[in-house]
Amino acid sequence: MTQEQLAYIVDRSPRTVMYNENDGQHPSLNTFYQMVTMFGISVDQYFYPSQNSGSECRMRIDALLNALDEKELRIIEATLQAWKAAKEAEAEENRDENG
Repeated sequence: MTQEQLAYIVDRSPRTVMYNENDGQHPSLNTFYQMVTMFGISVDQYFYPSQNSGSECRMRIDALLNALDEKELRIIEATLQAWKAAKEAEAEENRDENG
């Protein structure tokens, strides 16, 4: 997507988009909201890019999780907690056997 195309979508001038991209000027809150929702970027990803340089797999999982409702998220959370507990129990068993 070009700066001109983005400018048209967020109803700003191409020069404004260029300043936001190249000169480090911050967009208005409305423009910022439009861009992060349009591109599916988390606010943390925008403000802390070095902390969010996770794996491609983690980013795909995050995108999938964002599509779930609260009930589905609780199921995923419970599954992950059970998986973690089983992994910890297995590690404890291995320590006891090798002990």
